[in-house]
Amino acid sequence: MADKSKIGLQLPPYTFKVERVKIHEFVQAIGDDNPIFRDKETALSYGYSDIPCPPTFITSAFQEFTGAYFKVFKELGVDVKRVLHGEEEYEYLHEIYPGDILTCNMCVDSIAEKQGKSGKMDLISLRTLLVNQEGEEVLRARSLIIEQKD
Repeated sequence: MADKSKIGLQLPPYTFKVERVKIHEFVQAIGDDNPIFRDKETALSYGYSDIPCPPTFITSAFQEFTGAYFKVFKELGVDVKRVLHGEEEYEYLHEIYPGDILTCNMCVDSIAEKQGKSGKMDLISLRTLLVNQEGEEVLRARSLIIEQKD
C-alpha cells in the first residue's frame, strides 16, 4: 500500500545517456518502421539534427534501463507485483537525440485511493522533468501508476 505521507517527495535526480542502440532496440520492439527513427540521413532530410527519440521512448527509460519506477515503488512501499502502468503523458519541449545526457527529476504528485470493480486501488501520480546536458528542459512527463490492494 502506497505511503501517502510521501506525497510531494522529490526523488534524487538521476542521469542517463540516450544511446542510439536503445532507440534502435525500441523501434524494433514496437514495430515502428518510420524511417526518421531508423536512418540518420532520412532524419536529416526532414530537418532533424540526428535520429530523434520516438515519442514514447522515455517510458522504456523509466521502466527498463534506469529503474526509476522501481526506485519510486521502494520509496512508497509499493509491492511491484500489484502494480499496473495506468497512463503516461508527455510534453516535449525540445527534441531528444542520441548522445544527449538527460537528468531526470521525479516527484510524487499525488496518491488517491479509489474503489474499482475488482477492489480498492491507489492511483499514484508522478511528475518528471527531464533536462539535457545544455540545461534545457526537454520533456515534462506525467505518469499514473495503479497499485491494486487486497
